[in-house]
Amino acid sequence: MNITRADNIMSRLLFINVGATIPNEKTEEEQTRQAENALTLSIMFSGVRCLLQYALLPFMLPIIGVAADTTIPILLAINVIAMVSIFFSLRRFWAIKYKRRWEYLIVASFALILLVAFTIFDIITLQAV
Repeated sequence: MNITRADNIMSRLLFINVGATIPNEKTEEEQTRQAENALTLSIMFSGVRCLLQYALLPFMLPIIGVAADTTIPILLAINVIAMVSIFFSLRRFWAIKYKRRWEYLIVASFALILLVAFTIFDIITLQAV
């Protein structure tokens, strides 16, 4: 597979050594399946995060007597975990030179932008309390 300049730049941003050859006993099919599983897990985690953040926590916590302001640290932790999950799935795609890594980068970039915005909003809200 031909490595482009853009691939090299992304590899550096993701802290992947392009020139290193890591002995790997897994077939290309197994590596691809693992990368796709990482993507699936990342997307599922984002879905669970959205359900918690927008559906369950705002309505369930007041019902059980917990103030809504206590949800902010929980949401911050969930956002950080989601960002780390996306970063590591991107690393895996670039490490194995997954054929659809650029398409996933676009999706991951939008998700990361939203997560950063939510995190900033939550931090501002937390400071106002």
